[in-house]
Amino acid sequence: MKRLLLNGSPRGKDANSRTILTWMAQGLAQAGITGLSIVDVAPDPNRPAHLQAFLDADEVVFAFPLYTDSMPGLVKGFLEAIALADRPRLQGKRVAFIIQSGLPEGIHTEALGAYLARVCERLGFLHLGTLRKGGVEGIRMMPPRSIAKIAAHFVQAGRELGARGSFSPELIRTMAEPRTFGWKARALIRLLGGIGLLNIYWNRRLKNHGAYARRFDTPYLLGPVAVAIGPSGQRP
Repeated sequence: MKRLLLNGSPRGKDANSRTILTWMAQGLAQAGITGLSIVDVAPDPNRPAHLQAFLDADEVVFAFPLYTDSMPGLVKGFLEAIALADRPRLQGKRVAFIIQSGLPEGIHTEALGAYLARVCERLGFLHLGTLRKGGVEGIRMMPPRSIAKIAAHFVQAGRELGARGSFSPELIRTMAEPRTFGWKARALIRLLGGIGLLNIYWNRRLKNHGAYARRFDTPYLLGPVAVAIGPSGQRP
């Protein structure tokens, strides 16, 4: 069986999605499946080669981050291009998805998970399961022990995929927890947010990109002078 690991993150080789796929590959290797390589989905110029790799594979694991409650544009474009491919080559293709999110609550990825299941149904894929894992952006600043716990789940996912051919319902459910925070967690978050501890990582990234001084900009907020609209709905 020819297998393909696809990284759909715009960050490419620096992506958390790619790190997750390396953990998956470790688990697959423990199940006796070796020789796997990770392909970074690129914008349009390199898409034909990646589409061909997808069509040639018998089994695909496609990992990518949550973007504005959906998927990155390059992933959506890739799926749309696949839908236009030779349909007989899509029938029965074994496909699994991994959605990773910086948001810790599983509820944020539910709609996208349902959409991907529908994509598999419409394109004739054999859906091997969709893993939804929140809080992944934090691995860029987590202590090694916390990262090891997340890695262990994805290594287990690789073992399951290699041994049984799909993700177990138990693992899918565990990875997506918590669906929402309880009142105690929400109270703690409000406390930490109030004293600025939750913004340390994002403030650091804003400073690295020279945008910290503009963090409260509202470019789409209507200014103090409203724009007049004519009777036809057009600006005069």
